[in-house]
Amino acid sequence: MSAQQSVEVDKLFSFIKPLAIKAGEMLLEGYNSKKNVEIKSDFYDVVTEYDNKIENYLMQQILASYPHHKFVAEEESSKNNATAPLTDAPTWIIDPIDGTSNFIKMLPHTCVSIGLAINKEIVLGIVNNPVLNNLYWAVKGKGAFRNGEKISVSDCQQVKDANIAYEVSLLHVLDICDKHIKRMYHLGSGARRMLSYGTVVESMCYVASGNLDAYHIEDMYPWDCAAGYLLIREAGGVVYHPYGGDFQIMKPDLVCAGTESLCREIIGLIKKADESKSCGGN
Repeated sequence: MSAQQSVEVDKLFSFIKPLAIKAGEMLLEGYNSKKNVEIKSDFYDVVTEYDNKIENYLMQQILASYPHHKFVAEEESSKNNATAPLTDAPTWIIDPIDGTSNFIKMLPHTCVSIGLAINKEIVLGIVNNPVLNNLYWAVKGKGAFRNGEKISVSDCQQVKDANIAYEVSLLHVLDICDKHIKRMYHLGSGARRMLSYGTVVESMCYVASGNLDAYHIEDMYPWDCAAGYLLIREAGGVVYHPYGGDFQIMKPDLVCAGTESLCREIIGLIKKADESKSCGGN
């Protein structure tokens, strides 16, 4: 970023941070209350009034100060049955509640996620889990933080030593469940431990802070990954497409890890899984 752009991003971070804190307060209010649950596209795709309430609050507050800014937001995309395109304009990529199913069941892995792209590049990310009292943020070129303390990725080099996360709820989707079953087998059978938290962005925050060594996710959306991507990069980690190419925010299939060697080994296992006919590799 240029010096002028860096100053502008700092200003936008100072603007969005208190809004993210307020959004977390709204999430916490809903977490401890009875919720109205609706089904969106399928039986496993759920939404509550708090998803809409938080997203509307953030969009209204941003537009009041920055009327020309754009949005790629989960509930807005659901209502329009389409994801808004990413342009060079400042664009806020918002997931009002990542981990809605956890939120409904009062499981503490649920958070507000906000990313900002300028010229199609993620330059700011902030993730608030008020249940666990964790506020993560990153600004491009200035490091990654949790509750004001700098965080960094783990130095794990090999799958056999790694705690790896995977999103098991993808097994709901019949068109992709076989692919994910095989990948879970090939990764989980070799890793020290495989875990699933039911929230994409918090899992990425755990990689950024060294609590997880790696994470693989595919078939998700930009709002699931935007803030987490920048946190991992600013914490010293790597993020790739599952076949080793560059990560693309508008089609955010990814492998992320604390080290290049661990990430490359996982990419190799994904390719092996996809080439196999069964979990056993036959």
